Amino acid sequence: MDPLAQLHDIILPPEPGLWPLAWGWWLLLALVVLTLALTFWFWRRQRQRTAYRKAALAELQALNTSYQLAPNTAQYLQGLAVLLRRTAIAAHPRSFPRDIQGQAWLDWLDQHCPQVAPGFSQGPGQALLTGPYQAAPQADIPALQALAKRWLAQHRNQWQNPDQKAVQAQAQHTQAREETNHA
Repeated sequence: MDPLAQLHDIILPPEPGLWPLAWGWWLLLALVVLTLALTFWFWRRQRQRTAYRKAALAELQALNTSYQLAPNTAQYLQGLAVLLRRTAIAAHPRSFPRDIQGQAWLDWLDQHCPQVAPGFSQGPGQALLTGPYQAAPQADIPALQALAKRWLAQHRNQWQNPDQKAVQAQAQHTQAREETNHA
């Protein structure tokens, strides 16, 4: 008899299945889930941090619409000043000097949005100083509307790198306020 004829075929093990996954696949799956979770968290946080901008821009549009329907310049200027102040407080809840007023307020607006500087302190934004308190103020409303819209959309908030001039201006304002309190 032939000894080779007595040999059996090689029995192959079954092919590995897709489940359970090898540890490398679990690690990759965990990294993908972590990446998606972090991306969602950062996106949501950024959206929450800038939600006040969208609300302020919508309120500016409503203010402009009401002005177009019933042109009252003093009321428009007063509403715009309040809107800008509320937006500044929302953007800088801890560091905004709430008692700031006059030219220092306009300088603060310019310093926190260099793209519009010197639009408030030397441009159409000057109307915010005295316009709300006059019976018939003169103001370039379209230019002021454009300036305010640009400031609302592009100003720096507390989570962005602060401008050194703005930090110095705030320190000077605080120091001047303390000096007047002690006097």
